[in-house]
Amino acid sequence: MNIPWNWGTKLFIAIVIFMSFIFVLVYLSAKNQIDLVEKDYYPKGLKYQDRIDEIQNAVPFKDSFLIEKINNQVVVSYTVLQADTGSIYFFRPSDNTLDMTYKFQPDTTGRMYFNANQFKKGKYLVKVFWKDKGKGFYIEKTFNYN
Repeated sequence: MNIPWNWGTKLFIAIVIFMSFIFVLVYLSAKNQIDLVEKDYYPKGLKYQDRIDEIQNAVPFKDSFLIEKINNQVVVSYTVLQADTGSIYFFRPSDNTLDMTYKFQPDTTGRMYFNANQFKKGKYLVKVFWKDKGKGFYIEKTFNYN
């Protein structure tokens, strides 16, 4: 079979290739998962002034937090801190399935130990929130797990 290769045939083939390319792009973009940084960002945005106050309250304690990997454990040290309640949130910006939240349960030396197998290589944002005598405190630190 001999197909005549005139301008009409070439134009038809070009349109079919272009439409196929567009369909592939639409399919790939529909498969792409989009994760929001926070699921409830709007209510948190309304209460952000409280967060700003908590950050200001925690300025004297910012250097007392130390996050490091020792052997097969991730150690969070906060020796000068007194807290009634609190939590540590390991936030992984690139994959929200790796996020972890823990309550304060330090040992007598002011350290908390986490199994290193729970972490994947990459960047974590460690968000620490605590209350002492009704006053809130908040610190964020970056931790690169290698």
